[in-house]
Amino acid sequence: MRSVLCSLFVVSVISLSGCAAPQNNFASKVKAEGEQHLDLSQQWEQGQKDLKKGNSLLIDGRELIGKGKNQIREGETLIAQAKEAAQKQRQLFQSMANTLNSAQNGARAVVLVDRLDDVADLWEDADDKYADGKELIEDGNTNLAKGESSIEQGQNMVTSGRSRMQQAESTYQQRTGKGLVEQMHLEEQASGPCNRFCVTT
Repeated sequence: MRSVLCSLFVVSVISLSGCAAPQNNFASKVKAEGEQHLDLSQQWEQGQKDLKKGNSLLIDGRELIGKGKNQIREGETLIAQAKEAAQKQRQLFQSMANTLNSAQNGARAVVLVDRLDDVADLWEDADDKYADGKELIEDGNTNLAKGESSIEQGQNMVTSGRSRMQQAESTYQQRTGKGLVEQMHLEEQASGPCNRFCVTT
């Protein structure tokens, strides 16, 4: 029975691409019998919607986590490069600053000051790169948190959707004694691949 229900979920939820086919799922079968089981068809359809939404949230969550991890790696790389560059420019600046004391004239002092300005600019660039790296890591952690939240919500919706669908099918069978799910499974096996995997939403 479990394998039959899983097959039904796949058939009912997938509507990715390709051929268009009329609805052929539990809800449409029940509706065709009249209004006496309308509540069950509505419950099943809501479960199907929750299942689709949950799967979408799972996909979004995985993408956000992947993006966040990439941002963190890039940020860590920038910070490492920035630290190395800042240390290099700091040492160069200190070395050149010490030579100012040995300047013999104003012209020489101007040359040294200009060079110090260039080194200071490179040092500042390293500091900016460090800040960019920290920002990337913060953004990455934010996306990780969003992705984890989206996955948690998605998993809850998938579980809830499956439960709604199973409850509707179980209640229908209890009311009528009909094995509608098994009957549909046999019909889907006899149908072509288009009818098996294409449903309208």
